[in-house]
Amino acid sequence: MTYDYIVLGAGITGLTLLKKLREKGYNNILGLEAEKEAGGLCRTFYVEGHACDIGGHFFQTKYPDVEEFVFSHFPKEKMYQINPRISKITLNGIDIDYPLEANIWQLPIKEQIEFLISVIRNGEALGKPEPKNYEEWIRWKLGDKICDEYLIPYNNKLWGVPSNEMDIDWLHKIPRIEVEEILKDSLERTQDVEKYPAHIRPYYPKSGGYGRVIEAIAKDINPFIKFSTKVNKLRYDENEQAWIVNEEFIAKNVINTTPWPDLYEAMGRPAEIREHISKIKYNKLVISLFETDENPTPYHWRYIPDPKEQHHREFFISNFAKDSKNYGTFTETNANRFDADHLTFKGRNLFNYETPAAYPLPLIGKTKAITAILDYFKPKHLYGVGRWGEHQHHNHDVCMKHALDFVAGL
Repeated sequence: MTYDYIVLGAGITGLTLLKKLREKGYNNILGLEAEKEAGGLCRTFYVEGHACDIGGHFFQTKYPDVEEFVFSHFPKEKMYQINPRISKITLNGIDIDYPLEANIWQLPIKEQIEFLISVIRNGEALGKPEPKNYEEWIRWKLGDKICDEYLIPYNNKLWGVPSNEMDIDWLHKIPRIEVEEILKDSLERTQDVEKYPAHIRPYYPKSGGYGRVIEAIAKDINPFIKFSTKVNKLRYDENEQAWIVNEEFIAKNVINTTPWPDLYEAMGRPAEIREHISKIKYNKLVISLFETDENPTPYHWRYIPDPKEQHHREFFISNFAKDSKNYGTFTETNANRFDADHLTFKGRNLFNYETPAAYPLPLIGKTKAITAILDYFKPKHLYGVGRWGEHQHHNHDVCMKHALDFVAGL
């Protein structure tokens, strides 16, 4: 059998593609998924009464078609709205609201003065040219103190690569506030949450973790997915003008939603894209679930830039998963930093899960590289969609949007 489309990966992008392909009339389709179930990074594990999402997933989107897609599978009535999401940063033992630059006024006066002087003297204000790597850019935009005490240590912990090796083309993900606004917020002791990124007033399931949403989306498409099937070999047959996967499955078209470095190995390391693939890298995270004796905060999550702490983010899951057992918290730690024998979060460690892949690394040159890779394979009907297919730090609603648009364009 020759399939019209094979979709590699059954995370949220793959699921959306498969469902929309079926709706468009393609019944001769197949999804291949290395895990034993669909969902990828949007799954939830349930451990000793606690929900443990694989990452901090909430639903809020600016795309009407994505909202319609999600609520058509998981009705809004089964969700509740968090209003507002509470995100904090721990800085020198003090918890302040995210983002730091909008909430400097929550620090002690002495530190406020130091931060504000640093902000006012930033490179942009002094007329210096705009830099091209992440570390120099944030110093140029926000000054040294915010960078040295928060952004650089936090991002080094998260990404696992030096800040000066990262590009600046992903900074739309981070709220950027002008110097005038920082001073105004500090003087008036206010913050304008409407200027922050999405997920200020997100939806979350009334029962279970966020994985319930993904389970609902996957329900009627699971029969079209072959699980526990890793792509070990992928080759293009020029005579048949078709792709052969694992010497078993044949397809006219392949849509990749998995990390390109893994697929590069499966393709036999083609020389034509070797230089580009060297710029395409990703990290892995360890999700750790803890049970504590109390939960003294109403927070939803908290950023931890302190390099002495292994993890970089804490999710107080029992504050938003309504039927999760009390006092449950899960943390994210870069897999290269993780040491199970020396955990720095205080509590009973119930569960640790290492993601196969977590974030595409925003390395200098990666945008040009992924563009070249996609352009090279497109004439052969191999496409890339979503976080991994496009190697962009997309939230899951953006992944769904790009999947919807891809199928609509067929």
